[in-house]
Amino acid sequence: MLNYKFIILTLVCFFTYGVADSVADDAPWVGQSLKGAPCRGNPTAYGPFDYLLRSQYKYELHLVESTHFLPEIENLIKGHSGPLQQEFDYTIRAWPNHHRALNSITRFKLLYPKKSRKLQSPVECYFQRAINFSPKDATTRMLYGIYLHKIKHYKMANSQYKDAVKLSPNNPIIRYNYGLLLINLKQYDLAQEQAIIAYNAGFPLNGLKNKLKRVNHWPPKVKPVAPTSNTVKELN
Repeated sequence: MLNYKFIILTLVCFFTYGVADSVADDAPWVGQSLKGAPCRGNPTAYGPFDYLLRSQYKYELHLVESTHFLPEIENLIKGHSGPLQQEFDYTIRAWPNHHRALNSITRFKLLYPKKSRKLQSPVECYFQRAINFSPKDATTRMLYGIYLHKIKHYKMANSQYKDAVKLSPNNPIIRYNYGLLLINLKQYDLAQEQAIIAYNAGFPLNGLKNKLKRVNHWPPKVKPVAPTSNTVKELN
């Protein structure tokens, strides 16, 4: 049986190991929470470093992850030097667009929505800070889109997915997840386009395909084609 979690992690690493211009001098807190309050958080104690440049900063990444982002932290089991919220906060302040850490805080928030296990800053504030810090990072925008989708902020999620597609039009993971959102928006033709691109690139999961079958939009009537500039333009 295929290990889909391993496959997805491998695909993420392959398609998102992008190139950034440089390490920024600062990563300020920007934007607003979903409740309209200004985003605030702790100051950066170490870094900040761009996760897209992690191959150039292996020591700095290891220094943070070996204490504040161990497997038991990433998997929401327990903290190492403090509570999970503190570990996530330190990791993301040092590496604002750390994809796996951003994914972990999303899972944490969805698992523990009550204030009794509150994150040190709102999830959406971590994401806005990350996007401002590394605006060419398509994966961060996709992860933010997934979070917004799960909490039913569909319009905001749609905006993040559009930006992610512009930055990485050939990424099947982005196309697949965007297709799932478009199903909820009842934009079935556009969802089918995302599915064609994702599956033509070898994406392994059948969830999007099955949802399209239920609304009579799969299999497609046209032969799958690779994404073109026109496909991206239609998303604008």
